[in-house]
Amino acid sequence: MSPTDLEAFRNERGSIDFSRPVEIAPDIFWVGNVLENDPFQCHPYFIRNGKNSVLIDPGSMLQLEKIIEKITMACDLSDVRYIILHHQDPDLCAAVPHLEKLIKRPDLEIITHSRMSVLIKHYGIDAPYYNIDQHNFVIDAGGRTLRFYTTPYCHSPGAFVTYDETSKVLFSSDIFGGLEDSWHFYADENYFKSIEGFHMAYMPSRDILNYALRKIEALDLELIAPQHGSVIRKPYIAPLIEQMKQMECGLYIDRKYGKDLLRTIEKLNNLQTEFEVSLDEIKNLKRRQDGDYFLTSLLMRPLLKNFNKSDDVTTDFVIIQKKSFLFKDRHYQLGGDLCVSGNMLFNGQRFTLFFNGDAMGKSVQGAGGALVMGTVLNSIIARSAGNDRSLDVAPEQWLRETYDEIQTLFLSFDGAMMVSGILGLLNEESGELLFVNAEHPFLILYRNGQAQFIDEELTLRKFGSPSELDFFIHSFQLQPGDVLISGSDGKDDLNLRPGETVPQMNQDYRLILKIIEKSKGNLRRMVKSIFAVGEITDDLSLLRVGFKEPAHKREPQDLTDDLIYELQISNHIRNRSFSKALDLMEGPSEKQSPEILFYRGFCFIQEKRYLKALKYLTRAIQLKPDYFRALKYAGIAHYRLGNLRKCESYWNQARAIRPDDSLIESKYPEVIKRLERQKVLLGRKQMNE
Repeated sequence: MSPTDLEAFRNERGSIDFSRPVEIAPDIFWVGNVLENDPFQCHPYFIRNGKNSVLIDPGSMLQLEKIIEKITMACDLSDVRYIILHHQDPDLCAAVPHLEKLIKRPDLEIITHSRMSVLIKHYGIDAPYYNIDQHNFVIDAGGRTLRFYTTPYCHSPGAFVTYDETSKVLFSSDIFGGLEDSWHFYADENYFKSIEGFHMAYMPSRDILNYALRKIEALDLELIAPQHGSVIRKPYIAPLIEQMKQMECGLYIDRKYGKDLLRTIEKLNNLQTEFEVSLDEIKNLKRRQDGDYFLTSLLMRPLLKNFNKSDDVTTDFVIIQKKSFLFKDRHYQLGGDLCVSGNMLFNGQRFTLFFNGDAMGKSVQGAGGALVMGTVLNSIIARSAGNDRSLDVAPEQWLRETYDEIQTLFLSFDGAMMVSGILGLLNEESGELLFVNAEHPFLILYRNGQAQFIDEELTLRKFGSPSELDFFIHSFQLQPGDVLISGSDGKDDLNLRPGETVPQMNQDYRLILKIIEKSKGNLRRMVKSIFAVGEITDDLSLLRVGFKEPAHKREPQDLTDDLIYELQISNHIRNRSFSKALDLMEGPSEKQSPEILFYRGFCFIQEKRYLKALKYLTRAIQLKPDYFRALKYAGIAHYRLGNLRKCESYWNQARAIRPDDSLIESKYPEVIKRLERQKVLLGRKQMNE
């Protein structure tokens, strides 16, 4: 102590007899021992209440002799019925085993929190525990009501404070404690300076401390008696609490690094500002880009139509473009694949026209080629077949003239725009097939359960490519029940080992034949099988032409946009490409189905982002309360987060729907066992609240 501080302490000592118990309120005594030149003063307190007297935080072996001496000045030691221990530290617990031997009361009880009693028992205390969380946080000590308020992590998990309703005194344990070189028994208006360092070092954060302070300031207080520091009288309580609310605590107040930390924070703030500006610019650019994508997709939509009305020839197709984008909360596709069908008359004979093409280039470039091809082809069809017009030319001549017209147009782009494709005409009565193949994957025949290529040689170059080859028309005779399949190279460009560092691309161009046979020529099953084989790495289009199929064998072939969307998502998930799946599922969750919400939650679980996963899984359960998979994985997310009660709740609901799920049944007993263990540690009442 400085000479001035020492003089002040001696003056206070002159007015307070520290050799005796100091009565700080009626029947409430400080029974500690002043340790000179020790800034860490420890204060036990005593509530005199006849045979139900209470000893609070009695201290360590360093103080034991003086504590006993002072208690016996106030009452008989055997009057102590309760010992309150606010936390587990030795500076307030170590003397208890010796005290209980001197008190010699079989009904002596240790009042603490169940989180503390599991630690305090290691001091070798024999008396039973009165766990406050198992007794409504209150005790009637012989007509004197003491209430307990939890202050978790200030500075222990089970920390609490004690409020005496009779005297309105708060025994605050470590809160309001101080480390003082110039210790005074009673605090004054400058006491904040004494407690600031202690709280900075011992309290984990301002938020945690403020949680406790909010509870305390709601009480009607006359006096605060902390375990360390000075006793605080009423006039100083409210101002002190306000100062403490603004105090920084924990790691970030290490003054040694304070200036560096502030500079670092300033740099981070500047970087964050720059990042946010850049991010806004990127978002604006992407928004404009997606707007351009959307307009292009709108132009494409009317060109990719199945206009075939024949009773004898069916045409179905599916187009899955590689590029997917979000615009105004809806997903759209953009790419270079296209399919077109229609009907034409040649000399009174009805033909079904079909075209399957693939414009070269990615996303916008490919879409540009597809847009030009779709426009030209639809224009030619409208010109040739409008108003049920019957052409007086042979279908072979029309194919030649149409090819020349398209080729001339695309050659004008000087190689910047090329399209592969199959353009075919099928006689609806006879089954005669005529087609040209401009460097497109070979046309496939599915007949009697067998799939084979009709053409297996290059006969024409792509539209827009100079060719050394003479014009060539393929002809083939179909039989009733035959099915033709034309597809872009997206059906072949499959990564057979998605998720691995080095992709393994499919090299077997006959793989599609096996898929068609397995799918029995059904377009819907065909697409699902392709997705099951591997990851699609390019635009995919398939066109199916059926000739005089028996009515009883005709099956639904169409794939809705929603089904394609879910196939793409499930394909990414199966291939463990969770980020790609999440990109596809962007958008407001309020507008999404329970299935999509589940997929989002599932992907976030796989990326170990459990809180994010729960956002979507709980939303899915709200929309569909009996959704087993969502209940199961919501339980898994809580299990990974350690929220065992929530996990148990979701899994109980899931087990009621499907009691034989192997994962839940293997983990559920462990969850129950751990919950039982927590009940022992935390107290049964607290677990049931």
